[in-house]
Amino acid sequence: VKVEGKLAVVTGGSAGIGLAITKALRTAGADVLIVGRNGARLQAVQDIDPHIRTVTADLRDSAERTRLVDQLSGGRPLDILINNAGTMTRIDLRDSTAQTVMDDEVAVDLLAPMHLSIALLPLLLDRSEGAIVNVTTGLIYAPLAANPGYSAAKAGMHAFTQALRQQTRKGRLQVMEVLPPTVDTELTRGYGGPKIAPAAVGKAVVRGLTTGRTELRIGQVKFLYPMSRLMPNGTFSIMNRFVTQEQN
Repeated sequence: VKVEGKLAVVTGGSAGIGLAITKALRTAGADVLIVGRNGARLQAVQDIDPHIRTVTADLRDSAERTRLVDQLSGGRPLDILINNAGTMTRIDLRDSTAQTVMDDEVAVDLLAPMHLSIALLPLLLDRSEGAIVNVTTGLIYAPLAANPGYSAAKAGMHAFTQALRQQTRKGRLQVMEVLPPTVDTELTRGYGGPKIAPAAVGKAVVRGLTTGRTELRIGQVKFLYPMSRLMPNGTFSIMNRFVTQEQN
């Protein structure tokens, strides 16, 4: 996909990976609309770059997702949808609040990007070229027991992305999954180990779009993928032992 001159929508675009993707897209000449639930953060981004458009929406709420779809459907034709918004919480499944927290995580990390992808698919298929980019995680290969909601939702998103790509393979839509390692953002505060800068992900996403990539494994995920295929149980144990040690 040629990025320059295209309209891209980035969910969770006011911070972390989403903000880095937004900046990289702008550098590449794209017009960008970012979606988030924190109005102050959205305004802060717009203060830096007034050409970035913003929409406030809580993607946990299906009614707000529908409102967002209606808004996007009635304006300038969309070329690129980047489903980046996400949340990650440590959840003890024995805790009385576990189900409530899980519901929120699954809504943001799985239901929202599926909803937006399906609802906006007709618009994107109508373009001469378009793209849907789903940001998942390397944890689809080795889930973290401490983050069951996030791990399960992102694994579901991985499967959905594969199905979407297969069903649209005869058209002009690029369906790309981005699988980053641990990135240095607010979401990963309290987690040890090596982290990459959000800017590295942003640049990789733009590069992946322009070169027609379908799966974009970044950093350590390039090694995690074959490890998980060769020794799935061992990789799971190593990952979870490492995280437990970092938390203690």
